[in-house]
Amino acid sequence: MYVNSYVETSYVNSATNGAEVAAEQASKPQMRSRQSTPSIDNREQYVKYINSASEEKLAGSIDAIKQYGPPIAMFRMSDIEQAANSGEMHDRIGRAIAHFDKEAQKYHKQELAIINDGAKTGKSSKEILMEIVELRDQQSELFKMGINWGSKGLAHPENYDKLVAATPSYVNYYA
Repeated sequence: MYVNSYVETSYVNSATNGAEVAAEQASKPQMRSRQSTPSIDNREQYVKYINSASEEKLAGSIDAIKQYGPPIAMFRMSDIEQAANSGEMHDRIGRAIAHFDKEAQKYHKQELAIINDGAKTGKSSKEILMEIVELRDQQSELFKMGINWGSKGLAHPENYDKLVAATPSYVNYYA
C-alpha cells in the first residue's frame, strides 16, 4: 500500500486498517519533492495497533497472516535513486532480497506455529500477536530492515553498513 510516498510494509496492519489509512491520507497533501520522506517504524505502529484494536480486528489480522503468507521486503526507490552509489545499492538490495525471502519463508512457518499453538491453548488474538512481535524482534537485521521493523528500511542511507554486512559477497564492478 502506498501512503504518502512511502511504502507501508505491515501487511497485517494494512489488511485490517487499509480503508481508514487511505481515507486519512487522502485528506493530506501528497509529497512530491525529492526530499527525504518520513520514516516509518512498523514495530511501533504494529504494537500501537495491537494495544488499541478490538478482539474482532485482531482476529482479522491473524486471518490475514494466514491468508497472505510471508512478508515481502519493501524499500523506497527514492532512497536508491538519491544514493551517490545507486547502482551498487540496487545490486546489493537485489542480493539482500534473495536472503530476505529465505528467512521470510522460515519466519512465516514459525508465525503460523505461534498462531496454531495459541488457538489450541485458548490464547487471545492480542496474546498471539504479541508473541509474533517477539518473534519479529528475534529476526536478523536484514529481515527487520526489509519490513521496517524498528528500522528505517532496507535502502535507507543510515542502514548502508548493515546492507553491506548482509551482502558480503557483492563485488562492485564499477569501482
